[in-house]
Amino acid sequence: MAIRIIQDKTAKKKKTTRKTTTKKSSNSITRHTTMTISRKKINIVKGNNNKFIKKLVRRIIALLFVVSLAFSSVYAYNHWMMPYLCSLERFFIDTIEVTGCKNVTESEIINLVPFDVGQSSFEVNLGRLEKDLKESKPELKNVFAHRTNKFKKIVISLTERVPEVFVTINDEKKGLDFDNKPFNLKGDMSDMKIPTIIFNDEEEKLLLLNFYKQIKNYISDIIPGITEIKHSKLDDIILTMNNKTVIYWGLDDKNKNEKKATRLQQVIKDLNNKNKDAKSIDLSFIDSNKNKIIVDIVNEEQSI
Repeated sequence: MAIRIIQDKTAKKKKTTRKTTTKKSSNSITRHTTMTISRKKINIVKGNNNKFIKKLVRRIIALLFVVSLAFSSVYAYNHWMMPYLCSLERFFIDTIEVTGCKNVTESEIINLVPFDVGQSSFEVNLGRLEKDLKESKPELKNVFAHRTNKFKKIVISLTERVPEVFVTINDEKKGLDFDNKPFNLKGDMSDMKIPTIIFNDEEEKLLLLNFYKQIKNYISDIIPGITEIKHSKLDDIILTMNNKTVIYWGLDDKNKNEKKATRLQQVIKDLNNKNKDAKSIDLSFIDSNKNKIIVDIVNEEQSI
C-alpha cells in the first residue's frame, strides 16, 4: 500500500514538470516572435524617413533653382535688356497728355511730372508717378497713368475730389469728402451750398462726417439750406439752417436717423408753404419714442 502511494506521487510530479517545461518553451517562442516583429517595424520606419528626406532635398534643390533663375532674369533685364530698350529712339516720349482736369489745371500736373518729352518711355516709373501726384495734390482722388501710341505717349487720367462738407483747418477753409481727406478749394467750390462741420479733434470730425453721410440722401431737399453741423455740450447733434434756425437733432442713432430726417423735411416744407420762420426745431423727443417734434416758430410755439 505504501509503495503504490509513493509511485503515484512521483508520476504526478513528472506530469507537473512536463507542463512547466511546455509553458517555458511556449514563452520563449512568444518572445522570439515579438522581437522579430519589432525589428521589422523599425526597419519600415527607417525606410520611410529616408524617402521623406530624399523628397525634401529634391524640393529644396528645385526651389533654389527657380529662385536663382528669377534673380538671374531680373539681373539680365536690368543690366542688359533695359539699357538696350532705353537707347532705342522709337520708344522716346513725344507727348504727355493730362485728362480729367476740372478745377486742377493741366500745367499744375505737368510741372509735377518728373520726366519730359524726349526721354525713353522705359525710364518712367508710372506707379511711382501716380503715388507722388496723389500725395502732392490731395484734391486728386485717383490718378491713372499709362503708355500708348507704341510707348511714345504718356496719358495721365485724373479724378478730382468733390467736397461733401467744408471744414476749417488752421484758420483756412477746406473741402472734405467722405474719404475724410481735407483739400484746398478751387474754382467755384467755395460757393457750394453744403454744410460746414465744426469739430475739436479728428475723432469728432469723423463722427460728424459719418453722421452726415448717413442722412444726406434723406435730407437732399434741404441740404442747400443747412449751414452748420456740430455737437452740443451733451454730445447731441445740432444743425443750423440758413444761419438762423437751430435744429436739435438729438442722439446719433442709426435706427432713428432716417425717421428724423423724413420728419424734418416735412416740417421744413410745411413752414415754407405757410411762409413762416422757425427759431428752432426739436427732434430729440423721438429718441425717447415720443412721436412729436417741437417747433418754435417766430412769435409762437407749435408741437407737431
